[in-house]
Amino acid sequence: MSRTVPVISGEAMFWAYDVALGVLFIEAARVGAEMPTDLRPTGWVELEQGLRTQALMGSSSAVLLDAFTGEQQEALLSCIVEAAVRIETRGGVSRDEVSTWPELEESATSFLRGAEHVAAAPLVELAQALIDLAAGTLSPAPAERHWYYGTPQGRILQG
Repeated sequence: MSRTVPVISGEAMFWAYDVALGVLFIEAARVGAEMPTDLRPTGWVELEQGLRTQALMGSSSAVLLDAFTGEQQEALLSCIVEAAVRIETRGGVSRDEVSTWPELEESATSFLRGAEHVAAAPLVELAQALIDLAAGTLSPAPAERHWYYGTPQGRILQG
């Protein structure tokens, strides 16, 4: 079973650890759900559902940032930034916390792939990589290699 998710914007991409991306997306969906209804972008319901679905699918589906409208992408990235702040403030995410997440239902026990805790730093770094990728400012990986974000060790090179 793969643990990597391709995250793509235009011709640029990186790989993300599916656990980290899932945690970040669930928290981002929660941030958006707390937004006043009149500030949510058109299509928020679909975007929120997409975040939750991607979190549950893990490595089974790529994240295509270009598939979102400009308004949706702006809202998504705003929610990701706030999600990273919240996770950093909590000091990461524990298995006990994840076990209470209703979004995960029966997959809560396997969602973290056996980890007891997901540290905040790799999640914050992953959030920044998503922002940079969408903005076209992500530093390119060396030739024939790709960045891999969200691992317990932080960003690493793949390939």
